[in-house]
Amino acid sequence: METPKNFTITIVGGGIGGLTLAIALLRRRVPVQIYEAASCFQEIGLGLSIGPAAHRALPLLDPDIRAIYDSLVTTHADSPGYESYRETWFEILWACGIHEGDLLIDLKANPSGQTTVRRSDFLDALVSLIPAEIVHFGKRLETLVQDGTGVQLNFEDGSQVRADVVIGCDGIKSKVKESVFPGSGQPRYSGMYGYRAVLDMDDMVQAVGDQRARVSTLYLGEGAYGISYPIMRAKKVNVGLYVLSEKWDCETWVRGAEREDMRRDAKGMGRYWKELVEHMPDPSQWAIFEHPHLETFCQSRVAILGDAAHASTPHQGAGAGQAIEDAHVLAELLGDARVGSADDVVAAFRAYDEIRRPRSQRVVTSSKENADLLCLCLDGVGDDAEKLRSTFQERMKWLWDLDVQDQVEQARENMISYLT
Repeated sequence: METPKNFTITIVGGGIGGLTLAIALLRRRVPVQIYEAASCFQEIGLGLSIGPAAHRALPLLDPDIRAIYDSLVTTHADSPGYESYRETWFEILWACGIHEGDLLIDLKANPSGQTTVRRSDFLDALVSLIPAEIVHFGKRLETLVQDGTGVQLNFEDGSQVRADVVIGCDGIKSKVKESVFPGSGQPRYSGMYGYRAVLDMDDMVQAVGDQRARVSTLYLGEGAYGISYPIMRAKKVNVGLYVLSEKWDCETWVRGAEREDMRRDAKGMGRYWKELVEHMPDPSQWAIFEHPHLETFCQSRVAILGDAAHASTPHQGAGAGQAIEDAHVLAELLGDARVGSADDVVAAFRAYDEIRRPRSQRVVTSSKENADLLCLCLDGVGDDAEKLRSTFQERMKWLWDLDVQDQVEQARENMISYLT
């Protein structure tokens, strides 16, 4: 027999984190309302990849989410002749020096390997699982205020909403975070900017050869690193060049540049990137930002999830996966039969924070360190091949080998202690 929920969860933000959470809550018969700033659901960026831990969490959230993801993914097996690379996450290659072009390590992610989806395709498929009547578009949050009986949301269009409890899934520039934790710090420049592009597979093959085009590759360089991985059933390739740079002297997060800037930044990256730079269609530079650590992810009846709580650099490919792990823990706690009132949700939020914050903040720190690792300047590792191999393996083992259900049970045990 289901225990009725005497509260509704109000989700602010309709990106992948917010929709994944909403679907999981609806499956557990938890009432949900979604408020999205845009006029429709939309996703910025092209490629999305999640690691084994988040992949294992998907069917626990809702089997339909895992089925959608698996139906859309690109794997190495989508390229005929590369089926043996199915469990490869990335091949890590020397881009410079006397070992230029040599393989450092074939980094495996068993059993899923590298799986990528186009963000917009995944989001569109998730939308099909959301009832239209629970979604409110054009609701850009201005402020959020708590009192003893609930939460008031004030939107830029002048409207107001009274909520029982709120979960902010509104990204790195989260208004929920800003309202609940004023003075907690704006997103900070991470010390790196990047160039990004999507190339046709034929152009990629012409630039770097068939294997480098079709197998996900990380290119180790001095002060910069490169990345490429196939998407859209290996019809296209996502490509990025990331450059260490202490300062970002631009108010916007993207600034124009010239191809000569890209050539200069790639000058130590060897023959592959010498060719790739000439194929990149846009030399714009994208600043890479991250969140400073927060002391908590919740305050009374409000919690934050995903990039709103712990926006990370992309250097471990773990950002989306952390949002999925967050959603899994929160959905299980809020769906628990012992959580029947908004006061009970406060205990659930506290338990969520205690379990998820240490891991997700460690991911933020580790991801930034990974940039130095890939740029051959991490303290104690540098360009030492054996240390590089062992460090990559240790870092990914910690990230990927999480027992996702054990995190839930730890959080549930804590929550129960707060309820009794």
